[in-house]
Amino acid sequence: MSLQNKALSLRVEGWRGISHSYALVNQFQLLAFQKHGLARVQHVDMPFIMAHWGAGQNSAGFTEADQSLLADQSTPVMAQAVYRIFAPLELVAHASLPTLTFVVTEFGLDTDRHPDGFADAYASRGGRIHTPSQWSKQRLLANGVPESIIHVVPHAADEQYFFPMDAQGIALNRQNLGLDEDDVVLLNVGTHHWNKGLDVLLKSFAVARQHNKRLKLVLKDQRSTYLMNSESYVHQILNDIGMSDADLMPSIRLISGHLNLAQLNCLYNAADAYVTPYRAEGFNLPALEAQSCGTPVVATRGGATDDFLTGERYHPIDGVLMENAVLKEHLTLNAYVEPSADQLTALLSQLSRKKAMTQVQPRLSWADVCRQLLAIY
Repeated sequence: MSLQNKALSLRVEGWRGISHSYALVNQFQLLAFQKHGLARVQHVDMPFIMAHWGAGQNSAGFTEADQSLLADQSTPVMAQAVYRIFAPLELVAHASLPTLTFVVTEFGLDTDRHPDGFADAYASRGGRIHTPSQWSKQRLLANGVPESIIHVVPHAADEQYFFPMDAQGIALNRQNLGLDEDDVVLLNVGTHHWNKGLDVLLKSFAVARQHNKRLKLVLKDQRSTYLMNSESYVHQILNDIGMSDADLMPSIRLISGHLNLAQLNCLYNAADAYVTPYRAEGFNLPALEAQSCGTPVVATRGGATDDFLTGERYHPIDGVLMENAVLKEHLTLNAYVEPSADQLTALLSQLSRKKAMTQVQPRLSWADVCRQLLAIY
C-alpha cells in the first residue's frame, strides 16, 4: 500500500515521559512529526516494562513547551498506518493498516523467544521493521529476519538540546562540577551492562592515569532508570584489578540524581572526550549527542557507531569481532566486538584538553528521520 498523503494520519504505540532510549527516540520523533506538520499523530501509551518508570522519578527532561506538545498527541485520528516503538518485541501486523515496528538489538535476539522464522508471518502480512544501524540490521539478518522488510533509518541529535557551548560556558560547567582548568575530563553516561564496556573503560582509565595524572572520569549513575548501583560497580571493578587506592578514587566522579536534557548538554560540553569502549550497541545515541556538542568521541571501531562517527574528533578503538560466542549466563550471541584495552589505555594516556568550538557540521535532523520513516509506508 502506498501512502502519498502530505500529512499522514499515524497511530504511534510507544512510551512517553521517561528517560529511556526507546522513549527518547519516540518523543523526539513525535515532536518532529508535530512541529514540521509531517503527520497527524495519535499516541497510544504502552505499559512500561519496569513499574518504577511511571513514578515520576525518571522524566525525559524536555522543556515545558515540548512537554506540552508531547502531551497533546492523544486525540484519536482515523489512522492510515501504525508505528510501534516499545518493548518487549512483538512482531504482529495490524489487521488492516500498514505496520512499521522499531526493532533494535545490540548483539542479536534471544533465540529462545525469537526462533528462526519468527518474523515470517509478520513479513507475509506486509509488516516492516525500522532499525537504526547497519550493525543492528546484520544482527537481525543473523536471526533470520527477511532482509526485504528491514529498513535502516538512523537516529538524530536535536540541535535545540545538544549544541557546542562557548569557552566561557564550558569553563562555568567545569567549575560547577568541581573540575580544575587543566583536568582532562572523560565522560560516559551509559549503564554498566556488559555490552556497554564500562569495565573496559575503568580498567584502562586506572592504568592511563598512572601516566596522565590530570585525567578525571565522570560517570552517570543509572539508579533512576535501571536501579543499578554504579558506585558499587566501580569499586568492584577496581578491586578486581587491585587499583582501588586512595589516589585513584577521587579522580572518578559519579553524577547522582536525574538530569534533564539541558543539564546533559552541559555535561557533554564540560567533557574533553566522550569515551564508549562498547562491545555491542544498537546505535549509541549519547555518542552522537556528544559529537553534536563538539566533544571528541572515543569509541569502538566495527560496531554501530561506524555509521555516524567520522572526522578528526573521532578516536576509534580497534577490536576483535566475536561471533556466536557464549557468555557465562549461557546466552548465545550472534556477534560483538571486544575492544582493545591496551589501545584505549594508550589513547587515554595521551589525551589533552579539547579546543572549544561553536559550530559543528550540519547533521541529520529528527525531521529528516521522520520523513524517512514515512517514506517506508
